Amino acid sequence: MKFRNKLKYRIIIAFLALSTLLGALFAITALTIRENLSTNLIGESIKKDLDDYMDKFAKDPEGTKGEPIASNVTALLTLPENLPLKLPISYADLSDGIHDISENGKQYKVAVNKRHIIEGKEVWGYIKFDVTTPANENRLVYSALAGVFVLFTIIAYFLAIYASKKILKPLSKLSTMVADQNKNPQILAAHFSDDEVGQLAQALDNYATQLTDIVHRDKEFNADVSHELRTPLAVISSTAELILSQPEIDDKTRMRLARIERAVKQSAELTETLLLLAREEQKTDKDLQRTQVGRLINEIVDNFEATIKLKKLTVKVIEKDWLQVKAPSAVVSVALSNLIGNAIKYTPQGTIQIIIKEDRVLVVDEGTGVSNEELPKLFDRHYRSDSVTQKGSGLGLAIVKRLCELYNWDVIIHKNDSSGLTAELIFYQ
Repeated sequence: MKFRNKLKYRIIIAFLALSTLLGALFAITALTIRENLSTNLIGESIKKDLDDYMDKFAKDPEGTKGEPIASNVTALLTLPENLPLKLPISYADLSDGIHDISENGKQYKVAVNKRHIIEGKEVWGYIKFDVTTPANENRLVYSALAGVFVLFTIIAYFLAIYASKKILKPLSKLSTMVADQNKNPQILAAHFSDDEVGQLAQALDNYATQLTDIVHRDKEFNADVSHELRTPLAVISSTAELILSQPEIDDKTRMRLARIERAVKQSAELTETLLLLAREEQKTDKDLQRTQVGRLINEIVDNFEATIKLKKLTVKVIEKDWLQVKAPSAVVSVALSNLIGNAIKYTPQGTIQIIIKEDRVLVVDEGTGVSNEELPKLFDRHYRSDSVTQKGSGLGLAIVKRLCELYNWDVIIHKNDSSGLTAELIFYQ
């Protein structure tokens, strides 16, 4: 499973992303509140100092002489005409209240009081406070916030790991139990509470029950069909054998009866092989008897003798090596019959070569072939090439492929030097 697809890491990443977003919002909010509170409190403080002093001065000008207006600030009382001597002329335009002023790269809070007339003259009061934050103080604040943010992220990471383990523990348990069902079948829902995981376990139990019922019915059907087919096939075989034993039968009839016997044998082998495929079981002889492929191929070619003569084909069996296969002859016969039968069916004229090598059988035809795009699709069930005009169900090669998977063989089909195809059935001993 890819890293980004694991549910555990998705939870951790989502948790960290949320924590990072909340941490960033917290830092921005803290800095904004700090800045606003600092400047607002300073403004209110110096305005109150100025207002209090102006009230005292208006009541007792002599008694307030020498008393500072405010500490740690620039403060003065002045007549409007004397303002330019002590402050920039622009301060004359400031209204009563608190103002933010920038001068020479610094920020100031300026409190202005223009509400008092003393001894018939208008008196203005000013308090000017430097609110410029020192660079080292900013660096300290940002460093502290960065440190807290990193620490918060680390804590969030470990919390995310812990939370993901707790959250995924029921799912992990369910996954382990499902993987162990083949060895130790059990009811899953009984091990979980009635939550989302418990509902999933219940759904899996229901599906397993339905699937088990289907498999049982399928096995019973296959066994019944196999059993019921044996009786009519046995009747046909015994009847053909009895007729063949009569001496007055002519050669032509005897040849036809022999074909019926071969067809009955082939049907019995096919029935047994299809039953093995349905059960997905390997059948091997207890005495490790092997199937002689060369003799089996000659029997298969004899079964197609009528079609070969009708189409005027030439079939050559070239036995380069003596090949034996550790598998029932019925299984090997079905696989080879499909490959040889396809070569005969789709070759309108010419020669078909069946080459027996040390570990494989090659069926080389001179048929119409298929395109490169169609080659991988030949083993799909019910697939038939657009260029094929002959009737068929498209199941033959699919059966061969399943037999190969069951017995650990391999089958390959590719284009050959002529216009046709070469099918290779490879036996891994």
